[in-house]
Amino acid sequence: MERSFPQGMLKSELINRLAINLDTAEEFGPIAEVWVNGRTHQVKGLGCSAGGLLNRQSRRFLWTQVGSIGRDGVVVKAGARAEAIDEHLQDCLPMGALELWSDHGDRLGQLVDYRFDPTTGNILQYLFIPEVTSDLAPGLYALDPIAVISTGRRRIMAEDTALRTAPLISEGLPQPAEAAGSRSPFDRLPLDRLPLDKMPDPRRGWDAAVKGTQTMRDQVNEHVQEGRQRLGAEAQDRRQKIQAEAQDKLGGLLGNVKRRTRGLRHQLREAVTDATAGLPSGPNLRDDKTPTIDVDVMEFWPEDDFPTGTGDERPYNPPPRP
Repeated sequence: MERSFPQGMLKSELINRLAINLDTAEEFGPIAEVWVNGRTHQVKGLGCSAGGLLNRQSRRFLWTQVGSIGRDGVVVKAGARAEAIDEHLQDCLPMGALELWSDHGDRLGQLVDYRFDPTTGNILQYLFIPEVTSDLAPGLYALDPIAVISTGRRRIMAEDTALRTAPLISEGLPQPAEAAGSRSPFDRLPLDRLPLDKMPDPRRGWDAAVKGTQTMRDQVNEHVQEGRQRLGAEAQDRRQKIQAEAQDKLGGLLGNVKRRTRGLRHQLREAVTDATAGLPSGPNLRDDKTPTIDVDVMEFWPEDDFPTGTGDERPYNPPPRP
């Protein structure tokens, strides 16, 4: 495949262009990252985004896999192993907007873009805007890659003299360049040919969703209420069954106690009858020959009166018994 590239292009012109598979004509996704070797100042690879909320990277490609760059997309020759791609890009960084520092320890601006040769991938110029507190006038400045000392994920460091003598590319605050291949999903819709009278009303969809939610909630409440009633009826039946079983058991226990008490009462009556069978009763008590002792009450309580309180009281001696 013969490689076809423009004479020179900006990194911002490459971002968001659609990467197309040469073999299947299927899209890999929009280009989200450009991987650069900070020591050699050379573009080494691309990263395509799978889209979604996280905008996560889905595929990487080496710059040697890029076949051509057109107005709307980038044609990529797939087939390289992911392990080989990661190995070639291990010393590279997805260079984006970086802080620009001088080797004197001053933050002088921000790197916003760079111009490179698509044929070789070599970076020709780094483009930066100065800080408000910088001595440089507002505008877009160019920095020679030779003046760059080191690069990192958050900042890039260059020679202080080269930064302060950088040539001015454009005056004023630069506006971000819109990528030629930047297309959102809505750009692909033929909005000019859509019948507006047949487009769905989002309010109807919202009302339908709210109504469906309320219906589902009512159904859930009905199921819950039925379940509660069923459980209550089952609990009531079970309680009545337990009470009936308890009453039956209690009635049987009382019956056993009553029968045992009746038997004990009969046994006690028979025992008392046997014990009192030989004792006299009724008229037999009058013919009893057993001698009795008659005691005169006066023998214990004589009617002798003794004066009290005179000091002549004599001790009482009872009479001898016969």
